[in-house]
Amino acid sequence: MKSARRGEYAKTARRREEILDAAFDVFSKAGFASASMSEIAKRVGLTLPGLTHHFSTKEALLSAVLERRDLDANTHLEGREGLDLFRGLIEVAQRDEESPALTQLFAILAAEATDRDHPAHAYFRDRYKFVLSNVERSFEIAREQGHLRDAVDPSDAARAYVALSDGFQLQKLYSDGAVSQAGLIRRTLSAFITVEL
Repeated sequence: MKSARRGEYAKTARRREEILDAAFDVFSKAGFASASMSEIAKRVGLTLPGLTHHFSTKEALLSAVLERRDLDANTHLEGREGLDLFRGLIEVAQRDEESPALTQLFAILAAEATDRDHPAHAYFRDRYKFVLSNVERSFEIAREQGHLRDAVDPSDAARAYVALSDGFQLQKLYSDGAVSQAGLIRRTLSAFITVEL
C-alpha cells in the first residue's frame, strides 16, 4: 500500500513540474496579466479543472514559478557574503546568459509588478530590498577587509550593481549576445574593489 502511495506522489510531483514548465513558458512570453490558465492546461494535456487540482489559482501558479526561478540562484548565493557573494553574483549572471527565457520571465514580470495590485508586487519589492541589503553588506565587508576602493560608498555601489545588472539583462534581450553579461558584472564589481574576482 505504501509503494502505491509513493507512486501516486511521484506522478503528482512530475505532473506539477510539467505544469510549472508550461507556466514558465507562458508567463515568460505573455506575462502574468495576459497569461491564460486554459493555455497552460492545454500545453500539459489537462482540463482547466485538472490544472486547478494542482494549482488552485493563476496567482498560486505564478508564486510557484517565481519560487522555482529563485531556487537555483539561492543555491549559488546562500550563506555567501563579501567577495564570495560577488563571485556568486557572477555565477548567477552566467546562468542567466545560458537561459534567455529566465531573463525574459524576470523582465516581463518585474515591469508588470510595478503596479501595486499585481500579485508579484510584494515579491519584487522584497526581492529588491533583500538583494540591495546583501550586496551593500558585502561591500561593507570588503571595506572592513581593506578591499573597497577609496571613496566608494557601499550603498551607492549596491544600487549601481543592481541597476546595471537589471538594465543589462533587458539589453541582452535586444542584442545578439556578443557581450558577456557575466563578464560585464565582473568588470563592474571590480571597479569598486581592489581584488580580482
